[in-house]
Amino acid sequence: MGRPRPSGWWSAALLVLTSAAGGGAAEDPAALVRQLGDRAYAAREAAGKALVALGEPALVALRAAAADPDPEVRRRAAAAELAVLRDARFSKATKLELVVVPGGAFDMGSKDDPGRQADEPAHRVRITRPFLLGAYEVTQAEYKAVARAEPSHFAAGGGGKDKVAGLPKGTGRFPVEQVTWAEAAAFCDALSRLDGFQPYYKADPPAAAGGPPVVAVAGGNGYRLPTEAEWEFACRAGTATPYFFGRGFHQRHANLQYRVVGGYGGGGGDFSLGRTSEAGAYKANALGLYDTHGNVGEWCGDWYAADYYPKSPADDPGGPAAGTQRVVRGGSWLVPYSAGRSASRLGMAPGEKAYHTGFRVARTP
Repeated sequence: MGRPRPSGWWSAALLVLTSAAGGGAAEDPAALVRQLGDRAYAAREAAGKALVALGEPALVALRAAAADPDPEVRRRAAAAELAVLRDARFSKATKLELVVVPGGAFDMGSKDDPGRQADEPAHRVRITRPFLLGAYEVTQAEYKAVARAEPSHFAAGGGGKDKVAGLPKGTGRFPVEQVTWAEAAAFCDALSRLDGFQPYYKADPPAAAGGPPVVAVAGGNGYRLPTEAEWEFACRAGTATPYFFGRGFHQRHANLQYRVVGGYGGGGGDFSLGRTSEAGAYKANALGLYDTHGNVGEWCGDWYAADYYPKSPADDPGGPAAGTQRVVRGGSWLVPYSAGRSASRLGMAPGEKAYHTGFRVARTP
């Protein structure tokens, strides 16, 4: 038998009154979670609203409710957690937008994708908790506002300025590129501080003069780079096809290289854009994520290893413990569309800067 639950109209009324007064049970997330199983519907509803109003401080208790024996408590706690995450979808300092990615299981990798590679064998993975992920790749304007730098090639002051000359809106909404993995992590920490969160990373001075900083995970509740598994789960958005939009590719789908060999009578040509494009110029997936296929490749938090999948854990894989390259996902404007599939993987040296690589941020409040 489960533990006794409080009941009656008076418990609902008391909950609402203490919530309004800012004291008593309404300030105790664990007590509110227990109230989610009350026999009175009004008490359950009031507890759920009070937990959402508490916001992120309620998340520890809400996540612990996943082990509660009462299915009503589990269901309501999961719904309240998602509601809290929805309320945290925008950066307070920059208005950078994120979307809520629910947890779940999926087949990571591929079996028969055209263009598949040996480092992407299909295997079952479970993302055990919801998280937030940037709706767009971090833009040049956002990077400038937070990092106080303008490194991009495809910008008015960059080496590719001729490719973007004359654009009426400029390139502020284009994805930032030519950032190293450590610079992407540093952006996450700087944005975390601006928003009042604890930084997820900790950068120590380089071991050798002129070398890159040594970046470790501090484990704060701030912004971070997504894991490779989180990235693919979010990119797929419930699909099992090579791209979230299906099996085939057309130039209207994403900013990837697209060449067509002409047959009798012509019709062929190179339809590639030859540069980055404004964030959100192509259709979003079912979660509201833009440019997961193409535009710029995206740094992930994991070290890259071609043989990692067969030995990775089934729940929340986070990549090898060490390596020489970091994972980049999503392809880019520079690569053939087969390299921009949901399952496609790439490893890059973390100190490399490329005009085809940027990032998007993640966060687990």
